[in-house]
Amino acid sequence: MAASDVVISFMLLVSIYGILSLGLNVKYGHTGLLDFGHVGFYLVGAYTAALFVLGPDDPTDFTAYVIGLGDVPVIGTWAVAILAATLLAGLVGGLVALPTIRLREDYLAITVLGVSVIFQRIIQSETWLANGPDALRGYSPPLQSLFPLAMDTVIGPAIFGLVVAVVWAIATGVLGRFRASDGRLPLGSVYAVTTFGLARLHGRDGGLGSPSAVSALAGVAAGVVAFVLLVAVDPLLTVGVLVSLYTWFVALVAVAGHYGHLGRREWLVGVALGTGLLVSLLPLPVVDSVGLKSALTLSLLGALVAAYYLGVTRVEWLADVKLTVVGVGALWFLSLWYFLLPTLGPLGDGDLAGALNVLFQNVVWTLQFGGDVGIDYGVVFIGDLTTKVDYSRFQLAGFVLFLAGLYYALELAVKSPFGRVLRAVRNDETVVKSLGKDPFVYKVQTMVLGSALGGFAGALWAMYAQGLTFTTFAPRITFITLLIMFLGGAGNNKGMILGAGIFWAFQQATTQLAAYFPPAVRVNIQAFRLVVVGVLFLLVLYYVPEGLLGREEGTASEVDR
Repeated sequence: MAASDVVISFMLLVSIYGILSLGLNVKYGHTGLLDFGHVGFYLVGAYTAALFVLGPDDPTDFTAYVIGLGDVPVIGTWAVAILAATLLAGLVGGLVALPTIRLREDYLAITVLGVSVIFQRIIQSETWLANGPDALRGYSPPLQSLFPLAMDTVIGPAIFGLVVAVVWAIATGVLGRFRASDGRLPLGSVYAVTTFGLARLHGRDGGLGSPSAVSALAGVAAGVVAFVLLVAVDPLLTVGVLVSLYTWFVALVAVAGHYGHLGRREWLVGVALGTGLLVSLLPLPVVDSVGLKSALTLSLLGALVAAYYLGVTRVEWLADVKLTVVGVGALWFLSLWYFLLPTLGPLGDGDLAGALNVLFQNVVWTLQFGGDVGIDYGVVFIGDLTTKVDYSRFQLAGFVLFLAGLYYALELAVKSPFGRVLRAVRNDETVVKSLGKDPFVYKVQTMVLGSALGGFAGALWAMYAQGLTFTTFAPRITFITLLIMFLGGAGNNKGMILGAGIFWAFQQATTQLAAYFPPAVRVNIQAFRLVVVGVLFLLVLYYVPEGLLGREEGTASEVDR
């Protein structure tokens, strides 16, 4: 599997857990309602969506469920399923809130935790409802039968044009934010070109002049251009290369804009940290003995952590940038893992073309290569390529679009008078009451909104997993979501995406490292990850209680605006 495929899977999970965490952040981060049962609404959304798209129950198979609306026109579609999952989870959240919301914070948390366990036990014990303890399966995500896309019809170019539109819109939005950060590059001109001249709308009044609207319109324009090109002359590989290179260019601009102010010594420390992490992991693929590779790896990791700790405790300038250099080190390590390490195998065999082929596949991440079905290309230097657009790229575009849309809507909500009241409820209910507003009403509304987002994330999980079991919705999911929230920064919507990214990067990394051990040891390592997650939770609460991005504070006085 190419490294780009691993990253696609990682980003899908980040999108789902980002939305799930946004829901919990609405409850606790913005309003102060501690909900230990958030996973219950995730469960409601997942099973509701699955039951909408499943066909009628067939007694001859080994799956039983109460309803299956998949054969009903319009009703049995994923669009209706997601909507129903969101609304039902929100409704259940409101009903749960009505008798519990007046409880003290800790009582509320425990009560809602109990409610979520009841939901899980109902699914487990009531076999007629959703196949009980066995998996609920037999449904497929939308449009999956069309993949890999055929470019000799209108549908293939249209769907790939949609993927291009989402990728282009997000990349252009990031470029617009950082275009003034580096005067050495003509980023303004690049931005004008990539927005197809729409950047001139920035100076005008109205919604179309906002940076978000310009990015969205640019994405639509790019998608239309890609569709027309694919229908007319079918340059799939060319379009994939162009869009992929644009995203890498924007990524470099964003890194330069974020870390460009650092001095040489900060960069050197960050690169040394990333390289040191890579060196620490070298015994895993090199040493054969399980005991020796474990001892060497842990010893080297311990030495690296000790060196970092001594540095930040004894060197004043390093203490001021202790988290920043970790970020630089992580970027450096990921760059080596993504671009360099996949080429070492072919290079070790003297296969330069094979190494270039692997590198090309990872750079052109919007396309998948290989397999029996697709479009063949003869490419100089890297050999033949079979190019296809797989379903995971399309699914990622959809999930990221959902995440970006919900994030944008929540940003508008928390900056509105409604959001200011929520922060006032969190900080001091007495002030809210003195201004004639009822905190109870706002708390119930928050529970409905946050639970609906949990249900939305559950529907996406049902689509991603293509099968549901009650064990997936254990209380640990809520605590993972809490870790994501505290890691990114409670009350900060951007922090939810960052926290989800860090958590799933840890999960993906440990999964890959466990592959170097025998199956019996591998199971123990993956189980031990929960212990590490628990320790990480405690460390975050102790050392960075405000999270990596901190809380976006408001004042109680805002409520009367």
